[in-house]
Amino acid sequence: MNEKQTVNHPLTISESFFGKLPDGRDVSAFGLSNSNGLLIRILNYGGILQSIVTPDRKGVSKDIILGFNDLEGYLQDVTYQGAIAGRFANRIEGARFTLNGVEYNLTKNDGDNCLHGGDRGFNQVLWESQIILENDQEILRLQHVSPHGDQGFPGELRVTVDYSLNSDNEFNIKMYASTDRDTIVSLTLHPYFNLSGDFSTNILDHVLTVNSDEFLPVSSSQIPVSKQQNVMNTVFDFSTARKIGQWIGSDDEQLKITGGYDHYFIKRSHLIDHVECAEIFDPSSGRKLKVLSNAPGVQVYTGNYLRKDIIGKDGVAFQPYGGICIEPQAFPNSPNEKTFPSALLTRGETYEQHISLQFSTEV
Repeated sequence: MNEKQTVNHPLTISESFFGKLPDGRDVSAFGLSNSNGLLIRILNYGGILQSIVTPDRKGVSKDIILGFNDLEGYLQDVTYQGAIAGRFANRIEGARFTLNGVEYNLTKNDGDNCLHGGDRGFNQVLWESQIILENDQEILRLQHVSPHGDQGFPGELRVTVDYSLNSDNEFNIKMYASTDRDTIVSLTLHPYFNLSGDFSTNILDHVLTVNSDEFLPVSSSQIPVSKQQNVMNTVFDFSTARKIGQWIGSDDEQLKITGGYDHYFIKRSHLIDHVECAEIFDPSSGRKLKVLSNAPGVQVYTGNYLRKDIIGKDGVAFQPYGGICIEPQAFPNSPNEKTFPSALLTRGETYEQHISLQFSTEV
């Protein structure tokens, strides 16, 4: 199969009104597009990827991420559609951790755990937004200051997220954070991809490859256990390309706990700065997505908890396995698990998380 080549063209960013928050503040949608037919729309509410429109192998363009047509859908959303997850992506066990001898109690929003930053995470923030010019390229910059004690986390955290798109169909997200006292941080993006562009179908026939030989099994409360497991000879072996649905309905205990895949895969060569984490391919449309990051691993989530009573874009109901999330991030629950790489951010240091989404087609 031959991948279609792209052509270099300049790119500009547009801004339009998307809706009003209950307190009267305006929410904007920013459009990043290139002349290859790739159009990405981002909201300054939650830093949400509201749509990614890209052509298939026949040149037919469709939106390939789940979500909602209007702001009200995102205000009611509990599935983190397309949003920035933070201060700490994924789960923290017991919604507490100890740092420098002090125990911090966080808001509980996932049973006894803290998920994606708590009751009011970064997905519910109206970020300050501006369009900047850097090296002759326009960049959408979102910024937010999370005060000390926000959701129980220590330290005033200053966060900047830069979004840019180039003519090679690479969508780049760069996340930076600094703090005035020791804290923990792990940021990611949470889009649900369905590369077919048909949200009435699921992603079980999508082909997934993950640059990983090990994953983290989870407990009944979906907290990773301390010992990673090799994927070889398990239903978690995506080290070579295979359909997502090949084993998802198997009798594996880990899949029964989560209702599908919702596990952290440790990236090979995790000390290398910016390497490929995963690749998704949809045979029906020819669309392919490569996800690269400097994170030590990725959470792979197959939309197991999407409910049919939630109506998404164009009146189509969500469904289990309706989209797949590939979320580069730090090890889940790492503040409570000393065998995991640290997610500590100290005063004077800068947190940097880079994610690159590369779009192409195969004929």
